[in-house]
Amino acid sequence: MRTAFKLGAVVATGALAIAVPAAAKGPHHATSEGTSPATSEKCTAHKVAYVAHGTVLTWGATQTGTPSGTWDGLITVTVKSANHHAKGATSFTLLNTKVRLGKGVTTPPVAGDRIVVIGKITTVAKKCTDKSGAGIITISKVHVLAPNK
Repeated sequence: MRTAFKLGAVVATGALAIAVPAAAKGPHHATSEGTSPATSEKCTAHKVAYVAHGTVLTWGATQTGTPSGTWDGLITVTVKSANHHAKGATSFTLLNTKVRLGKGVTTPPVAGDRIVVIGKITTVAKKCTDKSGAGIITISKVHVLAPNK
């Protein structure tokens, strides 16, 4: 009988310890739940990474003097691999883009040189009806390497 009494006291204390913090919780604010913003943040244009690897087909960009190592113009690339957002792209417009030429690469680069194009593209979620501002590509860096032998 004494063991049953002690066990009952322990169970009652445990139940009370669980119930008291739940009761101590502050009042629920009706305005914080059930409302959604007028437009989803996913529906505003935001920038995501843009990376493409491949080889140079044509190089129409010219080196500009300010700042040193930047190029302007159009390049065409055979894309061999790319992240999700860069799939299907072959032509890139460089505008004050930093270009790093690897060892053995001529100036300007020629067809067959390996290339990595890095930048950002603005995007919105697929479910959004307003796609304005999406699809703007800004190339920030280009790495050109000599072709594999």
